[in-house]
Amino acid sequence: MRRLFIVSIGSMFALTVGCSDDPAPSDASTGDVATLDAGSDLGAADAGTPDVPVATDVVDASAPVDASDGGGPACTLTRALVTTSDYATGGYGLGPIGPTPALTVTGAMSPDQDHVPVTSGCIVYDLLRGEDVIAVLDPAMLPAIARRIPLRMMGTPGVDAGAPMPYSANPYDVLTLSPTRALVAQYALPRLGIINPSLDGAAGVVGAIDLAPLRSPADTDGSLEASNMVRVGGSIFVTLQNLDSYVPVTSGTLAVINAATLALVDADPATTGVQALSLTGRNPVSMVTTPAGTSIVVAEAGVVAFSAPQTLDGRIERVDPVTLRVVGTGVTEAALGGDVGSVVMLDEDRGWAVVTRLAVADASVSDNRVVAFNLATGAVGATIVTTGTIGGLARDPAGNVWVLDRTMGSAGVRVYRPDGTALTTMTLGTGARPPYGVAFVP
Repeated sequence: MRRLFIVSIGSMFALTVGCSDDPAPSDASTGDVATLDAGSDLGAADAGTPDVPVATDVVDASAPVDASDGGGPACTLTRALVTTSDYATGGYGLGPIGPTPALTVTGAMSPDQDHVPVTSGCIVYDLLRGEDVIAVLDPAMLPAIARRIPLRMMGTPGVDAGAPMPYSANPYDVLTLSPTRALVAQYALPRLGIINPSLDGAAGVVGAIDLAPLRSPADTDGSLEASNMVRVGGSIFVTLQNLDSYVPVTSGTLAVINAATLALVDADPATTGVQALSLTGRNPVSMVTTPAGTSIVVAEAGVVAFSAPQTLDGRIERVDPVTLRVVGTGVTEAALGGDVGSVVMLDEDRGWAVVTRLAVADASVSDNRVVAFNLATGAVGATIVTTGTIGGLARDPAGNVWVLDRTMGSAGVRVYRPDGTALTTMTLGTGARPPYGVAFVP
């Protein structure tokens, strides 16, 4: 199963594989990235070790184990790894999921203040966004880094020759396909990276998947803003926010990728060219699967809070991963009462969402709430918690929901049962820095 973590919503201000004896593709650290075409071989990085299919990619940690995508034993997820950040420095907290959730600040400093953890295929990653690095962590010595895979391209000759450019790749998510292959959503680039997480350094970047055929003509800034990934059966789904200068210029879409060939799948064969799966709303900021894996649920924020015009134009909706169509009516931001952010699903219909509400009298003041909703009826339920700033949500292997509270003076992690009752009598402290992301780890 894939990432079990909450992203900082940066956009709101974040099977058998054919093997080849050809030389491995060039790495991306020099800007010379090998791009995989439909039906092509995948390079020789792990020749002779075919990838093994994954049954289902579950985003919200509905199962207590993380399936091994490479054919090895599965791992039991027993701990939470929380990344922290005050936007100047970053750190970590680590502790048991249960029966009583707890966190201990490790004292380790992150190399990057903008960093989020991901667990995928029993591999623990820390996405060092400002550094454009995928850090592969040592699960026996968390949060120690075992390997660093740089994604960053160097500067433009004659302009900033050789100078590193922060956020030139901006990794937002990782999806492990095997112990030697994983995909990276690169928010700032019009392609997914392909890495070998078993290798260290630039050799760990082994190719890319070109997303340019899915770009809208209205999107001229060079990136499709790929942010989240899930896998259901033989298909991989990637949210594309389709922003131009951080403003949505068209409806959000999902790139669909064949997990066996890594070729783009045409979601609308009746239209010329390769088409992405079209969503109803704009700017998809969160995507999860339902616990049984029958549906994909996407939260679309539209024009987000603090951006003109102030309008509740987003929604939460369900996508059928087989028909590649939006199904049902969904839940609107108007019903939720604010801009939607992170979501988790408690069952096939019921979930919770982070909702940002702007004060009527002062547009600079807001509150964040965790609000229950039902996709089957379109109804909005109880408010679970109200606080100043919520960094995101995650559903742990026991089915409880972790809420990252970044409110000044009360920052920490709150944990709730699916019925809405609190498991924590006070926030789990994260030290001098508020929580930024969370992953559930072996």
